[in-house]
Amino acid sequence: MKTAYYRPRSTYPSQQAHKSTPAARSEKYPAREEIEKCLGSHPLTAVVEEDIQTLTAMKHVEGIVAFLVTLTKEGRVISQGRGSAVLNPMNRFIGRTVACAFNSALADAAIRATKVLDTFRTKPEVEALGEDDKPNASNPATDKQLGYLRQLIQINCEEDERERWESQMGELTKQEASKLIESFKR
Repeated sequence: MKTAYYRPRSTYPSQQAHKSTPAARSEKYPAREEIEKCLGSHPLTAVVEEDIQTLTAMKHVEGIVAFLVTLTKEGRVISQGRGSAVLNPMNRFIGRTVACAFNSALADAAIRATKVLDTFRTKPEVEALGEDDKPNASNPATDKQLGYLRQLIQINCEEDERERWESQMGELTKQEASKLIESFKR
């Protein structure tokens, strides 16, 4: 019979690295400043309504249930999420099906909110920089910025105003697009 020998657990490299890493709560922890920016209360409002667009587009599907959840922070729309489910004779659990559609819309809105330009962070790094220090201040706006800007313009502007903004979008710099996005989010 062979005998297996194992190293003592305390000598694994991952455990040694863990011992030398400062605790996350320590003032000296490198990410402490970034952690502090994320702490605090983030009051959100979720407005739930039937998703008329989905119901109209899927009118051929009998028994469809669809929700649209709009998340707002301080009166500004930060995301929208959609969720739907289908009630049919095979599905006896009406409450569960409706709850599934609702939960799906709420989760979709929450996921999208976390992707929106540091929505929850209180003071983005770019605001703290001086005009000359801002990275790529004179470069043209990115496709992502322009896409998000189009969404905000669609939500916040009337048709004639929308056309005016969209005609100016090709000339925007990254910095100008950033400022414009912030102004629409307020």
